[in-house]
Amino acid sequence: MKYALPAILLAITATATVSPAHAVCSSCNIQTKAPSATEPGKFDYRVSCIIDESGDEVNTVVTAATDEEAIEMTKKKGC
Repeated sequence: MKYALPAILLAITATATVSPAHAVCSSCNIQTKAPSATEPGKFDYRVSCIIDESGDEVNTVVTAATDEEAIEMTKKKGC
């Protein structure tokens, strides 16, 4: 019973570190690009990234003016 609290804290920490919000992605590719219906002069992108640590693929939707901005925004969101 005296190890219950450390075990719970370890489980919470392990779960938090695996979250896509904390992920690092070195490889991101634009899957779709369409003119934004809500922000004139910008595009709605679907960007696909591979999480370095796990190899999982994450798809993120962002609105940006350029391809480079879309990829940067995606990486800032944590892939």
